[in-house]
Amino acid sequence: MILTMDVGNTNIKFGLWPADKMENTFRINTRHSVSGDELGLLVESFLRLHNYGFRDVEDLVVANVVPPMRPAIERLGIRYIGKPPIIVEVNQQTIMPVLYLNPLEVGTDRVVGAIAAYRRLKRRLIVVDFGTATTFDCVSESGQYLGGAISPGFRLSADALFNRARRLPKMEQFFKPKQVIAKDTINSLNSGLVLGYSCLVEGMVEKIRREMGSAAVVATGGLAALIAGETTVIEYIWPDLTMEGLKIIYEEKAF
Repeated sequence: MILTMDVGNTNIKFGLWPADKMENTFRINTRHSVSGDELGLLVESFLRLHNYGFRDVEDLVVANVVPPMRPAIERLGIRYIGKPPIIVEVNQQTIMPVLYLNPLEVGTDRVVGAIAAYRRLKRRLIVVDFGTATTFDCVSESGQYLGGAISPGFRLSADALFNRARRLPKMEQFFKPKQVIAKDTINSLNSGLVLGYSCLVEGMVEKIRREMGSAAVVATGGLAALIAGETTVIEYIWPDLTMEGLKIIYEEKAF
């Protein structure tokens, strides 16, 4: 069994793979100061909840975009699993050529997710990842990572708005708008954020397609389903692409 770990700027997500299919996931907030022992206790609780223990974990496979977290991740692997974690690096994975001018500037999660999406579709595609940032990652017909675009994330934009406009109530949950023209503040905020982001996605996809040609569009990340439901361009919603990509890289020893 392997344990996959996606360390993002806002959350850390774990995936449990007792076989070819991911069985369970759990998510915690990212803290740069977290220790390897704290991570060990959290992961141990997750494993016990599903009747497993560290003895059942063969390897820890990681995508990490938060460099200060690396010592804690390494301690988690060495002390609790008994071997160093496999931390995937963009310039070392051997599945997808990366055509960025400097491949080390690309977030590992972006390339790993693109690998998983391309393996499913085997065609030209755009992966839209709704994370701390909203990223657009472009893959060629032959499976090359072409590059992409980065926009402020949905929740990052919402928090900036709430922090700067003190009279606006802070929203924790967002929902499918009933209409564009709202009659109260909560619904006005929800409409502007959800529909505004759907327009951002549609506009970016249109411009990207002008440059790269026809391409399938895949959404991933925590808010993928909400935003995708308000667009006309997203064809697939696969929330766990990074987890899948890590599993592919591990199985093929492409690290």
